[in-house]
Amino acid sequence: MRVVDLKGSLKLPKINVDRRDALVAVLAAAAVISIAFCGWTLFVDYTETSRVAAFSRHVAASEADLFLLSGNISSHMRSRPGHPSIAECDAWMRELGALADYGRGLTSYHRQVIAADVVPEAYTGSQSAYTRALDNLNRAFSLWSSAAGAYHTGAYTAANNNLAGADRAWKDYITAISDYDRELRRAEEGEEG
Repeated sequence: MRVVDLKGSLKLPKINVDRRDALVAVLAAAAVISIAFCGWTLFVDYTETSRVAAFSRHVAASEADLFLLSGNISSHMRSRPGHPSIAECDAWMRELGALADYGRGLTSYHRQVIAADVVPEAYTGSQSAYTRALDNLNRAFSLWSSAAGAYHTGAYTAANNNLAGADRAWKDYITAISDYDRELRRAEEGEEG
């Protein structure tokens, strides 16, 4: 077996580079790297900004829809007569059930949209708090709907228990909205949570 002398057979050609050419090559490489870095930074910033804007639009749409529903519910709650007849009570509870069913669908839709948003890490706390608020509101609507159903079957104790549960869920919703406001403020100020 014959051993080949690689040092002797593989010789790289000598490259003659003067200082000026080397300096130009280094500056060109530095310029390409800095342009790539700036481009990447702008892309990431644009992506994060557009994600926050989409999340903000979805929350605004949710708040607008819930504001309209809240007006309908407030109007309905004030419409209950002082000493209602059985027919008036039945009609009032049917309307409450219909509003609650609409509210369940509305909160479920907005929860799916907002939970699907991809937000920067700084905004995950506010996204989580808002989806928790929608979950609590959905629970309140479900309990109102159950109360209306229990009323129509004559299960008045269950109806009252469901109404009390809906009040607790409503309070949890208010707490979660406060958490959302706090987390959003923290994200916008750039604090770490």
